Amino acid sequence: MDYDEFVIEDLREVYGSYINEFLESIKKPNPRLYVRVNTLKTTIDDVLRQLPQFKRDEDFEEAIYAEVKGPNKINIYDDKVIVDKKTAESAMMGANVYKPGVKKVIVSGNRKSYVTVYSDNGIPVAEGIYYGMHSDLVVEVTNSLYSSPKLADLELLKRGYIYAQGKASMYVAHLLDPQPNETIIDMTAYPGGKLTHIYQLQPKARIIGFDHTSKKVEKLRELISKMQMRIEVYKADSRYLYEDFNIKNVDKVIIDPPCSALGVRPKIYDKKTKDDILNFHEYQKQFLNAAYKILKERGVVIYSTCTVTTWENEKVVEDPRFSVEYEIRFHPHVHNMTGFFIAKLIKKG
Repeated sequence: MDYDEFVIEDLREVYGSYINEFLESIKKPNPRLYVRVNTLKTTIDDVLRQLPQFKRDEDFEEAIYAEVKGPNKINIYDDKVIVDKKTAESAMMGANVYKPGVKKVIVSGNRKSYVTVYSDNGIPVAEGIYYGMHSDLVVEVTNSLYSSPKLADLELLKRGYIYAQGKASMYVAHLLDPQPNETIIDMTAYPGGKLTHIYQLQPKARIIGFDHTSKKVEKLRELISKMQMRIEVYKADSRYLYEDFNIKNVDKVIIDPPCSALGVRPKIYDKKTKDDILNFHEYQKQFLNAAYKILKERGVVIYSTCTVTTWENEKVVEDPRFSVEYEIRFHPHVHNMTGFFIAKLIKKG
């Protein structure tokens, strides 16, 4: 992990003498791979019959998980495929390698062969069958550093019966506690986990999601249709909802803003600087400012991030216009989950 002194000091403020335990923990995946069952379309029992490798979660009825196994031994072949960071972090969990993530191919021939998949910083993360660069599927992974079900291949996922979502993220909708007839805004709705979870918990609320690119809005609408939900989604820069859409007197708002993602696991490598963190901080504050404008008095904000710095969490929500009802942190090396922060804020009258 390549973090400058500013980032390390912030992490030390959170973790103290346990900072090394935290830094080691984010190199490994969560020990459980979670999915959320869409109980509006199916039942937990029916999904578990089709996915016997999954088990019921102890806390959330709609959550099930499979155990992640590893680390496993990776065979080193002469032929190799080198991939980018994101692809490597997926391949080390068993995902196949597709053309957009490939940076370099070193093979002796064009026909199918066994290859080792490397991250672009030289770490072997998987092995599998090389199909060449003429098709979208480049490597069918047969063995990976860590093993878990290949969710993307599951028909239940493709048809909207389940949704891949980490457990820490599932707390957000529950803590929001949606009620019938409330108007709830998700200011940064993509990829849709929290948005669809809120609807699942309370279909009688009016739920509206916003995101800032047409592609993301299109994908959100496809997800909502697949999951058979009635959620409004619009393209917008959520920092200007009051000005551009004249939205006001909203009951509840979710803000899950862009962040440094320091809590996300596993990490092959990562680099963050003071400028990165402070830029995120300023950007995140703009969403909170927008939420204040559109909320009614005593309206609720649930602010969440998948990062662990104080500058992106406590120092964002310390706003005199809101009272902080609670703050929750999940630590990878303590809770065996993604590093995550959640705060519930109440707009002052």
